[in-house]
Amino acid sequence: MMYKLQDNLNLEHWSEVFQQDMRCRVIDLMPEKSAQSMLEAIQLHAEFKQAHIIGNQYREITKAEFSELSVSERSQLVRDVYRQAQNGIGFWYGRKGLDSQTKTPLADIYRWLSSPEVIAAVQAITGNPNLTGPSAQITSFAPGDFLTRHRDEVTAERRRIAFVLNLSQNWHPDWGGLLQFFRDNGDTRDAWTPTFNSLCLFDVKHVHSVTAIAPFSPKPRIAISGWFHS
Repeated sequence: MMYKLQDNLNLEHWSEVFQQDMRCRVIDLMPEKSAQSMLEAIQLHAEFKQAHIIGNQYREITKAEFSELSVSERSQLVRDVYRQAQNGIGFWYGRKGLDSQTKTPLADIYRWLSSPEVIAAVQAITGNPNLTGPSAQITSFAPGDFLTRHRDEVTAERRRIAFVLNLSQNWHPDWGGLLQFFRDNGDTRDAWTPTFNSLCLFDVKHVHSVTAIAPFSPKPRIAISGWFHS
């Protein structure tokens, strides 16, 4: 398999970090070559649709479909998305689903995320031996894109551990796209920069968001995110 974990990945250390607050950010998850190959596969082959929510209904729209809308229709769509976001409900970002039906070479990414190597590592770090393969998506947050504050708990899906595999090289925190954590009352706790080749793992009960990408960001924030289930 073309992707692999670092040979010297210290699972015991990251488990200790995770147990302190049921979250951790594993740095240098893969060898540099593996991470670079994964990013290149996404850049060459991922076709993103803009994910959003209007009236509690999840929707996706391609760039071509958005371009075909009239100016007034585009403006109305964006206003509707922003109106909900003002009340803390909403998102607007590029998304490409990733599952067993995904075509190669992106399928190789999903197969690796679902491999015994990765699942065993996540089980060891989180201390949950019952975790199974993930549901996943590739995301591309361009300037103006955002994901408002929320929890990832969905009882019917048996989500247990959320993950974000960051694949943006040389990302500057001023560009936005930070994984922001909150207290239950809405106060901010801390935020993690999407450091290249890092894996964020956290219990789905954590309240979090992805801060808006700054208008001056020179590139999109590329990541793979999803959940490990039980």
